[in-house]
Order: sequence, then structure tokens, then C-alpha cells
Amino acid sequence: FKGEYTVFCGISEVLKFLSSYKFTEEHIEYLKTQLPNCEDEFFHYLLTLDCSKVKVYSLLEGTVAFPTVPLLRVEGPLAICQLLETTLLALVNYASLIATNAARYRVAADSSVKKGISLLEFGLRRAQGPDGAMSASRYAYIG
Repeated sequence: FKGEYTVFCGISEVLKFLSSYKFTEEHIEYLKTQLPNCEDEFFHYLLTLDCSKVKVYSLLEGTVAFPTVPLLRVEGPLAICQLLETTLLALVNYASLIATNAARYRVAADSSVKKGISLLEFGLRRAQGPDGAMSASRYAYIG
């Protein structure tokens, strides 16, 4: 398949994010300072948002996916899905990047002239996110 693949990862972070997504009073107070011309109904609407009507369909974590294969499908009310989109993309893209690179490195190492090359994972050094070191290590292992 000429290297055109990705190893899908990140669904566990997506589900964790969705389970805790909401606007707090503190968020609303800040938004009111940034958007002073908005009606109070808008801020009330934001306070009522949750992900209870959002459905997520995805490949299993660690699945090899090819171009044109959807990795993740999100269904639900348009406004909440639009608010979630950027974060969900970031969670899946980073995780899939690490897993895919690890898989590609393994393929390269296995096909090299020197068979049996050991690969080391250095996720603790440069990983991104609140638990970046642990998630990078996890995704590298999956890949």
C-alpha cells in the first residue's frame, strides 16, 4: 500500500474529553468580558450545553486505516459538534501521528540491512499535552 496508511489512536482521550465537556460559571464570566454585546440567552445556552446527545463512531484504537476511510464520525446537535471539532481533531491527530510514526519506524528497522535493530521510545522528552509523556509512550507502543 505504498506507505499510505495511518494507525488510528486517540479515541480514549476523545471519550474522556466528551465526558467532562461543559461551560462553567467561570467560563461564562470570562466570555461576558470578551463578548459584551451578546445577549444573556446566549450565555445561558452555553451553560446548558453537554455531550449527552453526541454520538461518536470510530475505528478501534490501533487499527490501520487507509486514505478515504473515516477514522471518527461525530453526530449530534450542530452547535456542540462545532465546538468540539477542533479539540477532537487535535486529540486524534496527535495520537495517530505518534502511533503511525512508531509503526513506520518498526517497518524501516525490520527491513534494514542490520536485522534486529532495537527501537527506543523517547516520548517523555518532547510530548505535548497535560499527560503528553504517558500518552506518547502509549501510542508509540500501540504503533
